[in-house]
Amino acid sequence: MMTTGFISSLNLWNAPRTGLPRLQTELASATKEIGTGRFADIGATLGGGVAGAFGLRGQSAVLASLTQSNTAASLRLQATQGALQEIQSAAEATLNELIALPAEQRGSVATESARGRLAALAGALNTNAGGQFVFGGTNSATPPLTPYEGSPTSAAKTAVDDAFTRFFGFAPGSPASSGITPSEIKGFIDGMLTGRFTEVNWNRTWSAASSRTIDSRISLSETVTTSVSANAEPFRTLGMAYVIASSLGVSGLSQEAQAVATGKVMDLLGQATRSLTTMRADLGRAQSQITEANARMAKQTALLTGQIRDLEIVDPAEAKSRVDAITTQMQMSYGLTAQLRSLSLINFIS
Repeated sequence: MMTTGFISSLNLWNAPRTGLPRLQTELASATKEIGTGRFADIGATLGGGVAGAFGLRGQSAVLASLTQSNTAASLRLQATQGALQEIQSAAEATLNELIALPAEQRGSVATESARGRLAALAGALNTNAGGQFVFGGTNSATPPLTPYEGSPTSAAKTAVDDAFTRFFGFAPGSPASSGITPSEIKGFIDGMLTGRFTEVNWNRTWSAASSRTIDSRISLSETVTTSVSANAEPFRTLGMAYVIASSLGVSGLSQEAQAVATGKVMDLLGQATRSLTTMRADLGRAQSQITEANARMAKQTALLTGQIRDLEIVDPAEAKSRVDAITTQMQMSYGLTAQLRSLSLINFIS
């Protein structure tokens, strides 16, 4: 038995158009692959291998993040080294000035130079890099050191003046200072004044810094210290040296008492410069470690990039061929649809 199917112009018009959505999707994917150089749908193309590709990209992202954080750490270390050099140079200059002078002239010269260098110490310890105070430790958002001289009177100066007054019975710079004996000035410096420069009292009256320094992860397996706190011993030693020279009225003491005070200043300056040298060397090692870590991570990143490319790369010639083939198919489909739309029985009825 023979049957006839239903034929309509509408079915003929729609037949070439039914595959167009698929062709348009394939064209978009192929075009994207030409532009990016990788598969448009990694999951569909690699199947179970997509986990490996994502894992490689995750490792690469971690290395990129570490490299970026190392840039910030390097900036902080560079600024810290610059400030430390400034601080050490000032301390060495003060020490050399005093050594070069006769003992009887040291008191007046120390007073003149120490006041400015005490202010410079505060300025250097308040160094800011990238919006962070590099000597603030983990409290890097706040200026670490309050200037000693200023208005209103700083807590540090108040503490020193109060200690002097309680010990001697008169304020620093008083005419009565000429009667202070060498043993008395030594007792004050080694006792009450030294107590004002312990870490606890320094943090209470001088510094807003945290004693906890910043440790940075510089590679997948390395962590180094990348900051210095303004509470560190060399800065407290320098602060004490400059305070003795500038704030105790040394020039008004007897020659014997002056010799004791300036001798202590030179001793403290020598201690501080040696400690600063060690501190700068430690930071220099951290800078070298960061440089080496960055070099290793650059090699690791290049290796991961190659592995990712091997998994995801698209042959541009093959993708271009697909684009051309799909475009040709779509043009044929459009042309056929136009021809079918022009078919009409009216054209054949005479």
